[in-house]
Amino acid sequence: MRLPSLDSLTAKTIITFKRFPFAIIAAITGSIFFILWVNLRYNLEDFHYYYSNIIMSCYLGMLLFIAIQIYIERKKLKNTIALLLKLLALAIIICYYFSLPEKFMVISFTRFLLFTIAFHLLIAFIPFITKDELNGFWQYNKIIFLRILISALYTIVLYLGLALAILAIEKLFKVNINNKIYPDLWIMLTGIFNTWFFLAGFPLNFSELDLKVDYPKGLKIFTQYILLPLVSIYLLILYAYMFKIIVTAQWPVGWVSYLVIGFSIGGILSLLLIYPVRNDENNKWILIFSRFFYFALFPLIILLFLAVKRRVNDYGITEQRYFILILALWLLFIAVYFLLSKSKNIKLIPVSLCILTLAASFGPWGVFNVSLASQENHLKSLLNKYSMLDKGMIVKAKDTIAFKDHKQISSIINYLVSVHGYKTLQPYFVQNLDSLFSNMKDDYDDNKVKEIHSLMNISRVYDYQTELYEEPNNYIGFYIEKTNNAQPIQGYDYLVSDYSVDDYE
Repeated sequence: MRLPSLDSLTAKTIITFKRFPFAIIAAITGSIFFILWVNLRYNLEDFHYYYSNIIMSCYLGMLLFIAIQIYIERKKLKNTIALLLKLLALAIIICYYFSLPEKFMVISFTRFLLFTIAFHLLIAFIPFITKDELNGFWQYNKIIFLRILISALYTIVLYLGLALAILAIEKLFKVNINNKIYPDLWIMLTGIFNTWFFLAGFPLNFSELDLKVDYPKGLKIFTQYILLPLVSIYLLILYAYMFKIIVTAQWPVGWVSYLVIGFSIGGILSLLLIYPVRNDENNKWILIFSRFFYFALFPLIILLFLAVKRRVNDYGITEQRYFILILALWLLFIAVYFLLSKSKNIKLIPVSLCILTLAASFGPWGVFNVSLASQENHLKSLLNKYSMLDKGMIVKAKDTIAFKDHKQISSIINYLVSVHGYKTLQPYFVQNLDSLFSNMKDDYDDNKVKEIHSLMNISRVYDYQTELYEEPNNYIGFYIEKTNNAQPIQGYDYLVSDYSVDDYE
């Protein structure tokens, strides 16, 4: 194999930059500010979010510029229109930057993650959005997927090599090198080298991809002998758990939602990976497995809905439950489509997920507004139960609140303050919360939550507290050595006599 010359590498680097100038500039800018952010002194914390906001904007800008560029190339748009699209993308990113708050907020970071997922999905289908080239679409994403793996491998190997070289210089020549060089080097390689190297191998002739028939043998082996058996094992476990629920008549536990979603995504990914060889004479089982898989999803989707319903009924909707709910609806839609549709267009998977992700990030139907409204309604119902609402305003508690309700009230207040900000509670108080918190020495959300509890004349209850030990500073720790003296006892699991108790005040 002939190694590339320095001239060819330089030429390839320049060609890649000319093809993706805005994306590479965004990656370089984001990497520089990431390094500055990492090296920023702790006492300059007021500037931390200034840097993090630039980093998030640059990362989203890089993804959006890649999507715009490949759309321009596929549509063969004129230079004027292409420039206008790039300037529009730049304007969107600038507006996004100025929309970010001056301090960290869960909502802004969650919205950033949603946009990140949506833009990655956009890159996955935008060259084929108006084309029926399903094989070309699959080949395109195969190249991207393999390029990501190769880029990651090269980046890791290069980092390890350079880091060991720096360490060798430091130890052998007694050179005093600041340890911050290692995270800085990692950021530079992952942010600039990895991005540039990945884009250098990005597909170019999109129309020719539909004619390709090659299928990596290693990918087939991985999917057929590793991924699909794992999916089958999870299917058996989930069905066994479902039958246990039916027999014991117990509600499903909350974390089963993650297993169902993980199984579903793993199964769909498996079917996507073997999509090109589904009609081969020796692979008829793939079509059978595909139909069986989507049929098998329906009982698990029902299980997923039941698990979410139980949590929502008890505690209302939060961002986490909202995402699980819309993923359950999406899985139901995908299962029905692939069972009933004759075309079975695999592009529907990333397209529908992209639309769903973007739709969930804003608007009255979005995750934040729905969660806020649900938690406010849940709080109102609890306060009305103990006559703590008078004409929509919170009044001090006069009666004892049941511990379970007390804990939920505390949990909702903590959620509203930490996720949506304390100003969401201002309409319920006569006191001006801005003035109340302006003199606070430590401007932490936890202190604000405690102060709000004081206004309501109730104590703060933490999530880890039980009904037996309501005071947060009083708890008991049990410590037990490995023992063979555990004895079964009627009405309980075991009786253990050799244990130690520590009472903390």
